This record gives sequence, structure tokens and C-alpha cells, in this order.
Amino acid sequence: MFSARWQIDARFGHKQTVLELLKKWEREIGSQVGIADLKFQIMTGSIGAREATVESHHQVESLAQLEAFFAKIGKIDAHAKWGKEIEPYVVSGTSLWQIFRIVE
Repeated sequence: MFSARWQIDARFGHKQTVLELLKKWEREIGSQVGIADLKFQIMTGSIGAREATVESHHQVESLAQLEAFFAKIGKIDAHAKWGKEIEPYVVSGTSLWQIFRIVE
């Protein structure tokens, strides 16, 4: 099992907008690709992390399941539109995917 983490930093004063847009993505796009099956969570920096950092976590059984997820969202036009909608509120160059193996 793996935890796939997508991390971005919100521009100063825009973290709430980024959180709202991630929730919109979850409802409108993630729901089309079975996000409920991936134990999707949204987290923000609190202690020992940048306050502007926003992460989404997806739990997957295998890397093949993650690849299938990426393939599905890549075919949804609303996903590309959403990316353009969130872009003004994100610090350029901070987008980062990390994949962690869950051992327990």
C-alpha cells in the first residue's frame, strides 16, 4: 500500500482559496475517478511545516492503481480547467508529488 502526496504552497493570503478549490476538485473531478476509494485527505502545514503548504493525500493499493488514477484524471477536461483556475493562488514551482510505502 502507498500514500501518494501532492503538495503545493499557497500564495500569501490565498490559502483559504486554495483549500476551497481543492475541495471543489474533490467534489467535481475526484468523484468521477473514485477518489472516495483512495482515502483522500486535505492537510495544511501547522507545526514544523510552512503554514502556506497544502497537501492532498491519496491512499492506493498499488502503483498500478495510482497510474490508473492519473490516466483517468488526465482525460477529464474539467481537471485541466481546474488547474488553470487554481494556478493564480499557488506559488509557482512548489508543486511536488511524493509516494510513500505504507509499512503498517
